[in-house]
Amino acid sequence: MKTYLTPLTAVMVLAGLTAMPVFAATNQSLEASVSKLEKEVAALKTQVANNKTVRVSSKKSGAASTQAELIQQEAAHSEYLPFDPDVPGQAYVSTGPYVGTNIQFAGSNLIVNSPSVNTDVQLLTIRKNILQQLEALRGTNGFIPTHSHLLFSGVIEGQANYTNHGGAPSTTDIDVTNVSLDATILGPSDWILGFVEFSYNNGDPMGDVFVSTSNFRTGNSRLYVNKAFVTLGDLLCSPFYASFGQFYVPFGTYSSVMVSDTLTKLLTRTKARSILVGMQQQSTNAFYGAAYIFRGDTHANSVAKVNNGGINLGYKFDAGFVKGNVGGGVIANIADSVGMQLGTGFQYAEQIDHRVPGYNLRAALSVGDHVDLIGEFVTASTRFNTMDMSYNNHGAKPSAFDLEAAYSFSIFDNKPSSIGVGYGKSNQALAMGIPLTRTSVVFNTSLLRNTLQSLEFRHDRLYAASDQATGAGASASNPVFVTQSGKADNAVTAQFDYYF
Repeated sequence: MKTYLTPLTAVMVLAGLTAMPVFAATNQSLEASVSKLEKEVAALKTQVANNKTVRVSSKKSGAASTQAELIQQEAAHSEYLPFDPDVPGQAYVSTGPYVGTNIQFAGSNLIVNSPSVNTDVQLLTIRKNILQQLEALRGTNGFIPTHSHLLFSGVIEGQANYTNHGGAPSTTDIDVTNVSLDATILGPSDWILGFVEFSYNNGDPMGDVFVSTSNFRTGNSRLYVNKAFVTLGDLLCSPFYASFGQFYVPFGTYSSVMVSDTLTKLLTRTKARSILVGMQQQSTNAFYGAAYIFRGDTHANSVAKVNNGGINLGYKFDAGFVKGNVGGGVIANIADSVGMQLGTGFQYAEQIDHRVPGYNLRAALSVGDHVDLIGEFVTASTRFNTMDMSYNNHGAKPSAFDLEAAYSFSIFDNKPSSIGVGYGKSNQALAMGIPLTRTSVVFNTSLLRNTLQSLEFRHDRLYAASDQATGAGASASNPVFVTQSGKADNAVTAQFDYYF
């Protein structure tokens, strides 16, 4: 048995201790929702307190508020309620980008490449703020129910792209790159919520995992469940929570202001059917973390079993001028990442020689009101067996990092905007078909409510033509080699996101 890492043991010891918040969640930055809701809670508490003072003063003067006046006051605050009161037979479905929150003015909230990691923590935080709003409104008539509601939200995303391939003819495309419908179920208890994300596949049928006899692209559009999980927890009462279901496990965050995926995300982002436990403290400066286990698709034994998991730890802080979120994590086997399961050189062979643990380090900083910095690094802790993943005739030890900086400002009539630059580099990841380096410049803005518009220039430097690699499923008699040209690809992409 290999002994370089026993993350499953660590998971069992540290299970329940910690959980990691993220810089962004599904489709639209949920951090914007949390910020908006917290401000509304504070405003509501102040206004309710003022209303109570007015009523006491009126009673002393012999003009006590009537029930009709109280109902009118409640109606005046109804804009803060994202759903109807919970009356049997009268609860209804509400729509809006995470309870109707608008895109906020902050560079960190103009993240357009959503990592979809730790959605459960963000939803717990949003529900906490909803319950605080309802509690503030309770002062108007003494009864505001809080349970059994279904919130729908989603995104429709389109892109127009021009790519100048090094050493090959240029290509152009217009595509619907993302359609997602999210359903968040709150209740019936304050301690439970559910989340389901439906998405669709925009890939070519012939090149899809699901074999098709036609290359008719619009004939694909396959609908599938991307994420589905249940979360147990109430951050108003306890920092501890647990989630089970299908989601991206919290190994890394992969937040980006760019349109194109970061190399770190392509390398190690991992989706699994998992059990997760954690702790999310509610103070401004606090540690957090999560521990999780799941059955990976790859396995070193003759049969598959629960054999993967990891731990993520971090610290969030607010020092006034500088706010930040730093942390790191470990996972027992990076071969279960989406990139390695669907990578160019992988032939769906799930039994491997040995597991390859991975490490992650990350930091996200906001400096003042306009500058945001992002950095992330992921790496394998040891080499793969040459039959599972090779690089230039040796076992590969893939790694990647991403560095980004963004400056936010307003244009026209206070339209939130940002400009960002980024640089990423991979190492020994040729078998996955990702480039050696990626340099990007992007402009993001929100000209219309609940929309994002982005224009990105991307420069990819490919691995040298003399480099070669193989992925899982290769054999000594029939290897599948992956090579690149060593030249550069240049791409210009315009993207439009509509959130609802």
